[in-house]
Amino acid sequence: MDKEEKKRYNFFYEAKRPLPDADRKGVYMLHVRIAVLAAALALGLAQGQALAEEGGVTARSVFALLPASIFENTPEGLTAAEKQQLLTAGHSEFWEIAGETEDVLVFASLPFRDAAVALRLFRHVRDGAVEAAVGTLGGPVCTLELWRVDATGRAVPADTPPEPDVSEFLAPGQKLPPDVRATVMLCLGLGGLKAMPLFWTSTGMAHVPVANTVSYQWNGASFEKRVAPAEE
Repeated sequence: MDKEEKKRYNFFYEAKRPLPDADRKGVYMLHVRIAVLAAALALGLAQGQALAEEGGVTARSVFALLPASIFENTPEGLTAAEKQQLLTAGHSEFWEIAGETEDVLVFASLPFRDAAVALRLFRHVRDGAVEAAVGTLGGPVCTLELWRVDATGRAVPADTPPEPDVSEFLAPGQKLPPDVRATVMLCLGLGGLKAMPLFWTSTGMAHVPVANTVSYQWNGASFEKRVAPAEE
């Protein structure tokens, strides 16, 4: 085991160590959050399911087609053999299918279900192609891949929308504290994609109140950017 492998092993080992009783409530709430996200992603898909029945392209068939590279961003990972076991048996050593519709597949890690990955299809209404968004769920940091699958079944990486500037999340005149840095991530969201700001200082993560949310909603041909007031 080289130095980098040892560092990675130690990081994931520490992440999986049993938590003190005081922290178990937080882990439970993370499990609830993942379950809610999985259920919410599956809502409102009746139209997409009808199109899937006509065209034969489903989240399961697209998952079989795509590489499992998104799982490289999880402690558990996913080998080709484990991916095949997931498809045939519904579970592997470290993952299970936690929810499935024609347009959505949600995977939860085993045994604690403290990590999740989801695949969501966004269908083009004109040419039978789909945009397949694959992303990690439930954590403070997310990872997203976007693929385009045409009517012949050919899959190619697709460009994600450009990340918005962090100022779009802030109220007019609001400035970040001088010691706070920020970046913006694109994540899998409800009805489309969502942008998530991440704030940090030299000592760790920082909390900064935001005035707006930024999302990208699918309109049948592309993702439309929407900026809306953040919920209180």
